[in-house]
Amino acid sequence: MILGIATVVVLVLLAVALFPSKKRAGDATPSNNASTLFHPPEPSSNLREQQVQEEAEAIATEYQRRADEAWLEELSVKASNLLKAPTKTARKQ
Repeated sequence: MILGIATVVVLVLLAVALFPSKKRAGDATPSNNASTLFHPPEPSSNLREQQVQEEAEAIATEYQRRADEAWLEELSVKASNLLKAPTKTARKQ
């Protein structure tokens, strides 16, 4: 019984871990397309503005990558804690 519950929990956590990451990767392209539809890129008046824009995009991309890594790490820790708890209670019984 407990093994069945643990199996279901593992499957659900794996589905949750995999589904949003693919969804975010898929959402990144349409959101960029949507932003260009609402705010068409204007030609830069100078090279410095273009460089600043590129740096801002690179920083935002790096921040999102780090946030995704932290989220996945946190999810992995929570999943391992959940998987450890049922095995300990099963041994006590």
